[in-house]
Amino acid sequence: MHRCLRIPEILRVISVHINLQLHHRSRDLLAVALVCRSFYNASLDLLWREIRGLLPLVRCLPSEVFSGPLTSHNHDVVLTRAITASDLERLRAHARHVQSYVDWSNVPIFIYQALSFYFHEGQPIFPNMMEMTWGYGGAETFSYISMFLGPRIRRLNLSIDGDSVQNSLLPTLGAKCPSIVKFDLHARGYYPDTGRQMKSCLSHWSQLETLHVCYLPEESLQIVAGLPHLRSLTLAYVHDEYGNTFSPIPGTKVFPALQSLSIIANSPTLCANILRATTNCLLKEFYFSMFGPDPPVWHDLYAALAESCNKSTLTKIHIDDLDLEVWDPRATNELRLLLPFAGLTHVIIQTIYGFDIDDAFMGEIAAAWPRIHLLYIGATGITQPFEPQRLTLHGLAPLAKLCPELESLTVHVNVAHICPNSFNLGLDSKSRVNYLNVGRSPISESSVPWTAVYLSTIFPELREVDCCCDGSRGEEQPEYSARWLEVHKHLAAYRYASGHKQNDPYCNCESDAITNPS
Repeated sequence: MHRCLRIPEILRVISVHINLQLHHRSRDLLAVALVCRSFYNASLDLLWREIRGLLPLVRCLPSEVFSGPLTSHNHDVVLTRAITASDLERLRAHARHVQSYVDWSNVPIFIYQALSFYFHEGQPIFPNMMEMTWGYGGAETFSYISMFLGPRIRRLNLSIDGDSVQNSLLPTLGAKCPSIVKFDLHARGYYPDTGRQMKSCLSHWSQLETLHVCYLPEESLQIVAGLPHLRSLTLAYVHDEYGNTFSPIPGTKVFPALQSLSIIANSPTLCANILRATTNCLLKEFYFSMFGPDPPVWHDLYAALAESCNKSTLTKIHIDDLDLEVWDPRATNELRLLLPFAGLTHVIIQTIYGFDIDDAFMGEIAAAWPRIHLLYIGATGITQPFEPQRLTLHGLAPLAKLCPELESLTVHVNVAHICPNSFNLGLDSKSRVNYLNVGRSPISESSVPWTAVYLSTIFPELREVDCCCDGSRGEEQPEYSARWLEVHKHLAAYRYASGHKQNDPYCNCESDAITNPS
């Protein structure tokens, strides 16, 4: 054998290249592993890097251990003899290569029971595992989770029953897995005690970078706020009933490294408190969704963003203002507070009835957010919007002129009555907008062809015009839905004709009814 093939790094590169192939990667890696002892470990590191469920590992046991073939669907199999020391060595030889495990509960429960005699806390089944995802396997399998937990785990994703978590796992999880940098906890149901039990874990996780939990009481949130490396925080289903106050520990830096904040709550109060308490807030991404009405404090959330966040670092804002108690469009006061964030690339702000935007304010938005890639400002489509809409087609022109990177646009416009003579069809637009969603925007039948012409002019790359009403909720298709579909069809035809005009000097597109609707 060439001496280069005795260098582990070269063998690893060869194995990685084989693993990148789309077809037969497992078969080819196994073949390479069987070539010689030098290739064996490098190939098996990739072949066993990630497994889903215990089935692949348990199949390494001799067939005579089971009464029949072991599959994910055949749970009638039983053990015919005890697992011996030599059987365990075979398991351990493969288990040491596993770095990522997803528990799918795809083996009978007696497999967990049998293995728990040999693998337990302090001697995990996968000693080198760094990432684990545990799904909703039920209380039976959850009782054996300890034999998977080890000190090398860095990323842990748990989706389990909340009462199981708080009673048996969380109080000792931090000590069992002290190296955690990413923790996601999705508890079925709502259990406030689960959040309280997190306090003992957090005291061990000084290197934590990402945290996703349902709820944290103030004493646990204070610990999280002091973590020096925390970059992403998600709090889901925060309820006023369990408290929404946050007062940081005096003298400590609050969320010094936080870049992404995501909160789902029945009130914006806690979110606003966190923003205002954050030291030198350098957020890049912000997401907030409300599942309960609390109208008086909405302005406070937008104000907290404007007061606390760095104007140049924030790039993404997503706010779901689904307040069912408000039956009117929102004024633009809140939106105006966000205009100083010049670095925004993605903005999604949903309300039930949208915002009362006119052409002038859309021009302000275009001037304020020149780097925007995706812009969604409007109603959710759950109910009919207010009428009339004040934003017209003319109000979209500044977006085409001032936002060269904009590709996706969702906004409500009023095309019920238009004046074709006011359109400037000589614009040389370089806009990249390829998708436009107009929601439930009103449009008259006579406006359809001219709307397609003007949209093609200001958005030459436009490929799709969509509206939110698709009949998925059993509602009747309103007239505007069919008319916007016609706009979409006219748009494609106009784009085709324009393409011929640019490439064929003999093509007279001015006589086409699409390019000259009058």
